[in-house]
Formats: sequence, C-alpha cells, structure tokens
Amino acid sequence: MDLTLKTNFGIILTAAIFIAAFLLAYFYYKKTKAEGLNRKIFTAIRFLSVLFILLLFSSPVISFFKKTFQDPVNVFLIDNSESLLIENRSETLKNTIENNFKDPGSGNSENLYYLFSGNLIKEIQINETGNISYYGIDNFETDLTGTFYSLNDRLVNKNLSSVTVISDGILNEGGNPLTAALTLNVPVNYYLTGDTVQKKDLVLKNLFFNKTAFIESNVPVIAEINAYGYDRSINVNLYENDNIIQTKELPVNSNQNLYSLTFNISSNAEAVIKYKIEIEGLDDEVTKKNNYNDFFIKYLNNKFKVLVVAGGPSPDLSFISEELKRIKNFETTFLTQKSAGTYYEENVPDPDEFDTFILSGYPTAVSDINLLSKINYSIGKNNSSLLFLSGRNIDYSKLSVLYDHLPFKVTVPSDNESLTGIRTVDIRDNQVFKNSGLINSINSYPDIFRTSTEYSINPSAETYMVMTAGSTPALVLQNSDKSRSAAFLAYGLYKWRLNGRVNNAEEVLSYLLSDIIISLTDRQENKMFSVETSKQVYSKFENVKFQSRLLNFDILGGEYIKVLIKGENFSKELSLIKKDNNYFEGDINIPQDGIYEYTAELISQGNTAASITNKFLIGENNYEYKITRADDSFLNELSNNTGGSNLSEKSESEISDVLKKINENSGTEIKTAGSFELNFNPYYLGIVIFLLCLEWFLRKRNSLP
Repeated sequence: MDLTLKTNFGIILTAAIFIAAFLLAYFYYKKTKAEGLNRKIFTAIRFLSVLFILLLFSSPVISFFKKTFQDPVNVFLIDNSESLLIENRSETLKNTIENNFKDPGSGNSENLYYLFSGNLIKEIQINETGNISYYGIDNFETDLTGTFYSLNDRLVNKNLSSVTVISDGILNEGGNPLTAALTLNVPVNYYLTGDTVQKKDLVLKNLFFNKTAFIESNVPVIAEINAYGYDRSINVNLYENDNIIQTKELPVNSNQNLYSLTFNISSNAEAVIKYKIEIEGLDDEVTKKNNYNDFFIKYLNNKFKVLVVAGGPSPDLSFISEELKRIKNFETTFLTQKSAGTYYEENVPDPDEFDTFILSGYPTAVSDINLLSKINYSIGKNNSSLLFLSGRNIDYSKLSVLYDHLPFKVTVPSDNESLTGIRTVDIRDNQVFKNSGLINSINSYPDIFRTSTEYSINPSAETYMVMTAGSTPALVLQNSDKSRSAAFLAYGLYKWRLNGRVNNAEEVLSYLLSDIIISLTDRQENKMFSVETSKQVYSKFENVKFQSRLLNFDILGGEYIKVLIKGENFSKELSLIKKDNNYFEGDINIPQDGIYEYTAELISQGNTAASITNKFLIGENNYEYKITRADDSFLNELSNNTGGSNLSEKSESEISDVLKKINENSGTEIKTAGSFELNFNPYYLGIVIFLLCLEWFLRKRNSLP
C-alpha cells in the first residue's frame, strides 16, 4: 500500500509549521522542572500537539493506493441460430462443447458462455450447454457484428482475454464483423461446426419483384435459384393465394450452381395478393425448407395519363401506339402532326392534364412552337415526365425549347443517316429494368437507324443502352428534382419486329416504355406518409416491426401513427413510437400463424389525414436455410486479423494450451485509490486555540495552578 499526504500549503510554509511547533515545545519545557527522559517525552508530545493543530489549517488528505490483480476472462460465443438444425449440427455443437470446452485454459482465468443469434441472447453456465434449445425462439438470423458490440458493452469492467466463436460460420446479417471484433482488442478464435462440403440441394436464393404494381400491368418476378449436385430438370411453381397458376421447367446440371427464372403476373383489381414460388423438392436434398418463398404484391388502380406527340405517321409510331394501347394502366392520347399547326386528331388537349409526354420524331421543321412552349410550361408546373424518341427529321432548334427538361443537348445537328445496333449496359442494382433477361433481348435485334448528330449527355443522366456505332449513348435517363426525362437517340424501332431469332419485340417494347414512364413518374411523391413492415414474412417467435415516415405533410404538432392489425381471431391496435419529427416505429408479437391485414392511419389534430392498407404473413421464416454449407471464411478472417486461432481440428488439451498462452499475457494489475480527509473548519479550530491560549495566559497572570 502506498501512502501520500497532501495539503493546501506550500513546502516553505509547511516547513515553517514544523519549526514553529518544535520551538514552542522546546522553549516551553526548557525552563520546567522536568528533567531527562520526562522532558524529552513531554517536549515530543507538545510538539506533536501543536504541529497537528497547525496542520489542520492546511486541510490535509492522506491518500493510499491498493494494488489488486484482475483475472483474465475467456468468452465462448455459442451459435444458437436456426441453421444449426441443418444436418443435426446442434447436437454436434453440444458434444463439441462438452468434450473440448468444459474447462479450457488454466490458472485463475474466468470462463463465460453466451448464446448468440441476431445478437447476444443470454449467458449460460457450462452445465447447461446440453440443454440448449433451437426451437421456439427468435433465432432466424445470425449477426456476429451486433453480438461483438453487445459483448463489448456488457464486459466493459472485465479483463477480457479472448473470444472463441463456436458456429457453423453462416453469417447473414450485420455484414463483415471484423471492425466490431477489433474493438474488443483480444484474439478471436473459432471452432467450426458442420460440414464444409456442399451437399445436394435446391435453394430459392432470392426473389426480385416490386412490392407495388399497377392493375392490368405485366409484373415480372425473377427467381434466383441455386442447384447443387443435380443433372436433371426441376419444376418451379408459382402460387397465387395457395393455388398453382404457373409451372416452369428448369434444366440444371452439376457444372452450374446459379440460375434465373422469370414469371410474369398481373391483377385486374386493386388488392394485396399473396404469392409463393416453390421448387418441387427432391428426396435426397439436405433440406427442403429453402425451396420456397412467400411474398405479397399490392396492386394499385392508378392510371397514367400519357400524351404522345408525333412528327407524322410512321412505322415507329404505329409500333409504339400498338404497345401503349396494350398497357392498361396507361390512358394514352395521340396527337399526330399533319401540317403546320394541324393534327390528324383535330382536337388539341390541354397539356396540364397529362402525367407524361412522349415526343416521337417530334418536333420537325413545320411543328408549332406554341405547343412546345405549352408542353414546356406544363412539365415545369406539374413536374411531369418526358420521353423523347428520335427521328431523322428532328428540328433541334425547336427542340431546344425543352432543353431544361431533357437529359441531353445537341452540339452538332445532322440528318446523315446510318445503321447501328443497340446494346444494353450492365448496371449494378438496376432499379429501372429489373427483368434483365427480357431487356437484354435487344442485343440480338436487327440494326436500326441513327443520324450523325452529336449529343452532350447531362452529367446527372445515366446511360442504359449504347449504339454499336461508336458506342455512343442510345438510351439515357435522368431522374432528378429538376428533370424527369429519358431519350432514345436512335429510330426505326419497327425493324425489331424483323428479328428472326426471338420474336418478342412487342413484349420488349411494352416493357421498355412502361418501365421508363413508371420510373420517371413517381406517384409516391404525393403520399402524405409511408408505412411498411421490415419484411413480409415473420415467424410467430419474432416481433413484427413497423416503420413509418412522414413524406409530403406539413407538420402541425402532435401527429402520430396508429396501426390496426387484423387476422383470424386476432385484432389489435398499435401506436408507433415517434423517433424524430418524421420517423415512427413500433413492434408487436403475434403468436399465431396466418395472413394479417393492417391499416395504418396518420392522425393529425385529432383527425385521420391519410391511411395505408397492406398485409404480412406469420408463418415459417426460412432465412437461415438459404446457405446449407458450413463456411469459415468470415471466422478465418477474424482469427487472422486479431491474432486468434482455428481450434476446429484441435483436441481439448491443445485448445487449453492455446487459451493458457493467451491468458498468460492478459493479467491486469489494478490500483484502487482511497483517502482519509483530516479536514476541520479552520475558523472554528482557530477560535478554540485562541480560547485555550487565553485561558492559559490568564491562569499564569493570576498565579493559578
């Protein structure tokens, strides 16, 4: 123990106090009758008495430091996620802990055992590992990143020595956990449970679809399928409300693992419809729980009002008009130029009535500049979208009226004509053309026409197709606050019908036009608020999470979101918690399987300002079965970057030696501080001393004993 005396006086004043106390004691007993040892004792007592009295004026504090040793702590994270049920890995894991991790390490180390899945679940004792349950809990994802952060918070006052992860290595949430592991500042070891060899299996890996669609429109759903170890054809079924509506045959072989299959669906009525895509299972699969996915699509009755202005009759206009008329959620009006200021349709509509404008080979030299000015004004006023389809006789000087709303400008106009092919551009995370298989058909279509006109593409525009002649842009889109526009800078689309290899030009053009217009005409911008569940399918053992955000709504104060949830024999209302001015969230547990409909209402000033209805499913969450092969890639990266070890092939004694070596370098010496304050009120003490001295003086003056 270390002792330290601290005072408010400097060293000179402290020395003066010692000297004064000594002199007072010495001279007091110098003339007394006391002799020899008595005089020395009385002098010392008087010295200490006076010294302590004088020192009390300095508010002294005696501090001490006590040294203690904190034992190292080894943490064992035990995977409690549902993927451990594949091939009975959970029992293998329990046996591994019993045989290799019952009392690893040596010396004074402390061993702590935690279950984890989406996060830390709970701490258990070593004698409880044989009873770990993988049923009836929320263990439908594996997030080691969040687990590491939670562990760091929980053991902030512990001398953490090492972390050992016992898992099949299937991490599907939280991303790469390396950054979180480095915050622990200790070696991370791992023991891999499960076979790293891929067994025979069919997996519906991903589904790509729009959660909302328009009635009577063609909605593609793309299924991404993994097939491991099979050389045969498999059947993939599409269900609508539990009834099979389509079946497709997919040939697979053992040399290829990833396949894509597209279904096209539609609805003639407004509704939220439940679908399921399922691969017909085979007897020798490692599991059939990953063969299917349920999902919902909400169909909206929301007509787009489209005005097509053409420079004159043409084969392109005929082809385009046929396909636009087939898109049933488009209400299309045509205006075909006949001569200067006159049109075959006679009546010129008010441009303010339309959501989007398509210019097909327009304007030409005889086009009415007043109509262009009206269109330009309406686009700016209503934030309408614009699609420009090129032609040979375009008058670019008149087109310049619309330059503020187009994704390009013309630098060198020309009417010199040549042939060119069209090729699609591979864009990662393509949010416009999700059916890449269909749109890529264009790559094999016959050449069409282009002029030698040179264009300057706006920096904020994105190119989706290019011409084979010079790799110049063919299809560009710009979707910004100031411009929602697209331009196809070639013409002669009618020639696509001449394709001899794949006769799907009508379907491709219809898809091309509808997706461009829908992507540019954002109907969500007029919604007051949005609300949705974090996913569409939940297990009854996890909470349904709602997320809501105010969009185009003037906040008056006191707004809140309430959600009424209904299902068979179930009805409950939930008020979402306000997290900031625009964002609300909340969750609820529904312990009964079934389809549930919810209606969310935005309440402002005591009234319902807007409402949204949708559905979700309480059923089987099969997210943990999408990967069936044990994988140590993430765990190996953790151990390599933190100084940890792969313990998978080590015996109990070898594992104990690894932890012992780590623990030897992890002892921590801690100093515990304490203090005694010898602090009295100096004014009170001064008065006491003054009175004692006064008494002594008066007694002497009056010869009192």
